[in-house]
Amino acid sequence: MDKLWVYDGVAYHSRDLAILHGADELSLYSVYFNDTIDDDIEIEVTRDKVIIQECYDTIEIPTEFRDDFDYFDIDFSKRLLSNDIKERIKDKIVDYIEDIKYGDGNEDF
Repeated sequence: MDKLWVYDGVAYHSRDLAILHGADELSLYSVYFNDTIDDDIEIEVTRDKVIIQECYDTIEIPTEFRDDFDYFDIDFSKRLLSNDIKERIKDKIVDYIEDIKYGDGNEDF
């Protein structure tokens, strides 16, 4: 992850550049920038969770499958995800279910 220096609402790649723009020790702070783009996010589905992997981290979201995979639930209520990512996750879940029910899915129960 890249470290960015923030002064007056603007992020700079260099501390010195921020200081040249007028920052002082009290008004300057640093943040880390995760440069992963949405296309680089990998989504994997297992029986009990969705695993989202990006360059720097792995996030797991619990899922619930019932009635022989005729029903699934995933809780997005605490996550302010874009509709695009939500749809990608749902598509992966549907693919997973189809593989288990109709394909060569080797899920052990």
